[in-house]
Amino acid sequence: MGKRLSPRMVSVLLFIVALPIVFNSAFTSNVVGNDLNNPNELYENCDPQAVEIEENEGCGDRLHRTEHAFNGGWTLLGHMIGGSLLMFSAPITFNSNILKKRKKLHRKAGYAFILGGIITGISALSMTVIFPHRFSNFNVFTNLLWGTLLVFSPIMALKSILAGRVKNHRAWMIRCYAVAAGPSGHRWLFFLVDIIGDFGVSLLIFLTGELIIRKVGLKTMKTMISMKKV
Repeated sequence: MGKRLSPRMVSVLLFIVALPIVFNSAFTSNVVGNDLNNPNELYENCDPQAVEIEENEGCGDRLHRTEHAFNGGWTLLGHMIGGSLLMFSAPITFNSNILKKRKKLHRKAGYAFILGGIITGISALSMTVIFPHRFSNFNVFTNLLWGTLLVFSPIMALKSILAGRVKNHRAWMIRCYAVAAGPSGHRWLFFLVDIIGDFGVSLLIFLTGELIIRKVGLKTMKTMISMKKV
């Protein structure tokens, strides 16, 4: 039996996992925000009729987001902000020392985590449902799958803790994190992306979360379904 990671090491690990998402969010938010605030500048650099547009990576997506500001631009900003909120609150939320010694901080971080998950999930679903033509058929499926889980799991986590079901709460929080960590995993596990693809890496991270839930003895989905039937 190996030693468990200390609470401090758990926080450090979760912080490291969050870095790619936070850096990407900061860059994307800056680009999208500038495009929404200065559309004329974007059109000067990204002429839809110009051949050079093909040489300007991401130009088509930037024009699309600006022309459909609410569902294209602001929704993406919400997705980035929500994801960063979730990932940055995770090192506090999952630190057992903070849970024991600073419960108010743990509670605030937990609410931030739940809010971030819901915002991220709703924005992902919104972009996909309203503009499915922007994605491949498989990406539509994966966006709907992960987006639904990002909305459902934090809501279940909140419902569980309000009802005093602590183990259920922890299990759903872990599931929410496992889904949200997928995009970050694509960057850290880039060597696996070429083998099993982005979806494969996301699924691997989600299944790892389920293994952790079972390892620490939390309520699994199968157990909860069985309890409801009794």
